[in-house]
Amino acid sequence: MTDVTSFDGTRLALSSWGPPDAPPLLLVHGLGLSTESWGAVPERLADRYRVTAYDLRGHAQSGDARSGGYTMTAHARDLGAVLDEVVPDGARVVVVGHSLGGGILLTHLDAEADDRIAGAVLVGSGASGVTAPGLPARNLPRWARLRLRSGWWTLLRSAVRIGRRIKSVQPVSDRLIRRAAFAPGEPQELVARVRDSFFGSRPLALAGTTMASLSHDGVQLAPAMRVPTLVVHGSRDPEVPGEEVEELMSVLPDGELFTIPDAGHMLPLTHPDVVVAQVRRWMDRLTTGTGRP
Repeated sequence: MTDVTSFDGTRLALSSWGPPDAPPLLLVHGLGLSTESWGAVPERLADRYRVTAYDLRGHAQSGDARSGGYTMTAHARDLGAVLDEVVPDGARVVVVGHSLGGGILLTHLDAEADDRIAGAVLVGSGASGVTAPGLPARNLPRWARLRLRSGWWTLLRSAVRIGRRIKSVQPVSDRLIRRAAFAPGEPQELVARVRDSFFGSRPLALAGTTMASLSHDGVQLAPAMRVPTLVVHGSRDPEVPGEEVEELMSVLPDGELFTIPDAGHMLPLTHPDVVVAQVRRWMDRLTTGTGRP
């Protein structure tokens, strides 16, 4: 593991797999998770690619945010700092974003074009920002969004602290995580793994990043994604409904949808074979005669 220092001095923890001279892949995880949420995916892709993953600011092994806080802009600038570190001169990278990771990539590309990015894979990642579960942010007047944001900020910080205390009450915490991220019947050991990661997160980082993601509207940003983009979606994803994915696909300039029947949100853990196969397929599509994307 190595470290990268971002724009405001925040330390980001990086992990890498595979030959340094192989085509580069960058993995960006979701809210309340870590590099470990990719499961076996990095190791399985490392036979053909140079795979790098990093922990978001305030998450897992990365440091707490400095002056930049936990805004989507700060997370996007972190992604830029990681790209500066891991993409060799003259090379291009494919970015794979899970959940919030896809929103971070959209925010990065909306700020400015980045010729280093050859393509993207969005895994369990939708687009529409919300101010409350199922309530699209852009459909509310500004005063209502501000009041809801204020209420959610208080509720979220309290929920994380309470969640830490009820970790030992597994039936309660596991039920919450299963409803938020898993389809019926998906393995209990994976539910427990995500529960430990989420409720083990630092409260300020989790609440701050959640607030930033709630006001994020990827549908408005998606036209900036001017690279071939594969969206891998579980048909029973409780976090990203099918309607949201359809809206995203309607505005992506060059997008393709691959649906996994009866799958939930945590696709890298529950369906690693499919995720690996689809990333390989997308890399093959983007590979040039030189062997690099």
